[in-house]
Amino acid sequence: MTRTIPTLRDLALAILTSAALAGCGGGSGGGDGDGGGGTMPPPVTFEAVFSAIQANVFTPSCATAGCHSGAGAPQGLRLDEAVSFTLLVGQPSSQVPAILRVAAGDPDNSYLVQKLEGTASVGARMPLNADPLPQSHIDTIRQWIAHGALDDRAVPTDPIRVAGLP
Repeated sequence: MTRTIPTLRDLALAILTSAALAGCGGGSGGGDGDGGGGTMPPPVTFEAVFSAIQANVFTPSCATAGCHSGAGAPQGLRLDEAVSFTLLVGQPSSQVPAILRVAAGDPDNSYLVQKLEGTASVGARMPLNADPLPQSHIDTIRQWIAHGALDDRAVPTDPIRVAGLP
């Protein structure tokens, strides 16, 4: 897998997109999402790996004040970088415990995807009171889940062993 280093342009687009998404309470949930008659920049694309999803979706759009951060996070779901993976993958949803928040390998039966797409049987679409995430972001999250919902930040515990030198 090839990793790319974001350029200054990529970072600027990420900041603009983050500001436009504005997480919980950041908008009326309606309209065209540009906040004032102009056109939105195209959504930032990123790899379907957890670290990129955290940096491009959870941190700027979900783990904000009054949303999925701190002790008062709704449904006990904190999406800040330190705990989001642990609280998402393989954990039952508090609203519908029969459905996992993230069912590795099964995006259609992952409550996170259902909440982002507005198809969950309980509660409102996320982000609450804001425009929906760009479909490209949701598709990237779906792809990450379909590929096993792995944590690419995890440090391998197996040491590298050299069997011999030529």
